Amino acid sequence: METAAAASSSKGAALDDLLKHLVLRDDEKEDVMIAAEQVKEFKKEARWMAIAKVHTTRSFSAEALFGKMKAIWNLSREPNCREAGENLFIFQMHCLGDWKKVVHQGPWTFRGWAVLIEDYDGCVDPEKVAFGGMYTWAQIHGLPELYRKIPIVDNLSRKIGKTKEVQMSPKLLFEGNYVRLRVLIEVEKPLSRFVFLNIEGEGRKMLFVKYEKLPYFCRHCGLIGHDHEECRDGDWEEKDLQYGTWMLASRRTSVTQPDSRRPIIRERGRDRGRGNRPGRAVGTFQSRKRSSQEADLDADEEDGETMTSLLKTTTGAADGMDSDTGVRRNLNFVDENSSTEDIGGAGQVANAGGQIPGEVPPPPPAYIDTRERAKIRKTGDSKVDTNTVSENQLAPSAASLEEDRRAQ
Repeated sequence: METAAAASSSKGAALDDLLKHLVLRDDEKEDVMIAAEQVKEFKKEARWMAIAKVHTTRSFSAEALFGKMKAIWNLSREPNCREAGENLFIFQMHCLGDWKKVVHQGPWTFRGWAVLIEDYDGCVDPEKVAFGGMYTWAQIHGLPELYRKIPIVDNLSRKIGKTKEVQMSPKLLFEGNYVRLRVLIEVEKPLSRFVFLNIEGEGRKMLFVKYEKLPYFCRHCGLIGHDHEECRDGDWEEKDLQYGTWMLASRRTSVTQPDSRRPIIRERGRDRGRGNRPGRAVGTFQSRKRSSQEADLDADEEDGETMTSLLKTTTGAADGMDSDTGVRRNLNFVDENSSTEDIGGAGQVANAGGQIPGEVPPPPPAYIDTRERAKIRKTGDSKVDTNTVSENQLAPSAASLEEDRRAQ
């Protein structure tokens, strides 16, 4: 910022020296008048105006800045943006709510650099606008409850920066026990890391200061706008880095997260079309299979159930079998009507269709058209071999008779 101010002053001095020996013509001295009513109207239109500057020495695209900030702000109406000089930008909002959000909220960053924003009336030269700093949320940790009073917290916050808001009992979205402050961070001064509370009779207490959101800052000098590797020659030892990420507040993880092992039961009748049976309660994991001890079963009975089935006493007596409940019957998948004769002397048993297991089945009968079937029944003349046609194919059907009637 000192370099920009020096460049601006040098330009002004050069222009003053140039005007000393210039002679203006009469047509150049003619004025353009603006009425007082127009001035009031122009000032009314310029109420929701702001000027911004990116706190960095690196080059970037103005269009990229405009697009990024519009997406971040998400205003009710799109603002008018334009460049006003080297690293100077003017934003014209259209309502009070958008203007408050841009100027008084934040902090805003672009590619990790701080975006400094000030209110602008449209009359002052943009290069003469002073950018004091940026508002951000800071936290003071470790303050005893006995001294958690507004006057004491106000005095402590002044050590960090100009205070805009104090929250004595904030919602703990971050780790630790703290008071929350909205303070102005001056970019030309190092960040505050600690504040001290001197209690008479107890001594000094060092209280940590943490920040919820910060742009790039130097871990060596503590200034905002550059990294420690860009500070001077950038070659620093670990002991030279007096600042670090430990100054940033950490988000608090929820302590009331639901147990992932507990099954989630859905209501009856609301699982249709979701791959589950309707009206069933479905859990997030499969239930554990009960052991034989929990089911009060004997190990011998559990081991003997493979490919067997227990029969009730009444069933066993009806079949002429032993009435003992422990009697088991082997599962037989052979049809009772199957032939038990040996075929080919090989000792193989034919199934109900007369086919030997393992033998290739015969091909299916040829398809016969309805008209061809009627012709075969009437004349017996057909190109199809009737020997290969089964009786079921030649037998008349209700559909074929109906078609014959329609043909007649």
